[in-house]
Amino acid sequence: MSVVINIKNETGDFDFVGSRGAGEIIRKKMKKVLDKNDTVTLDFNGIEQVTQSFIDEFFGIFIRAFGIEYIRGKVRLVNETQGIKRYY
Repeated sequence: MSVVINIKNETGDFDFVGSRGAGEIIRKKMKKVLDKNDTVTLDFNGIEQVTQSFIDEFFGIFIRAFGIEYIRGKVRLVNETQGIKRYY
């Protein structure tokens, strides 16, 4: 089963997400899904740009713990801009 996490809804309804705090919110939601061995779809609809700090707070931590291939097999991005794609 894939669980959709809407980034804009979860991080304050802004079109730019830049804080580690917002990344922590996403990481905790992702962890609950991944702990159940489900997959995650991160929906960036309405998000124009993110910072490296935001992305590192969830992707970086999971990649260090499980490896890049595990994350690429378990996490899918949708509605991401070119600026967001460069981090994945």
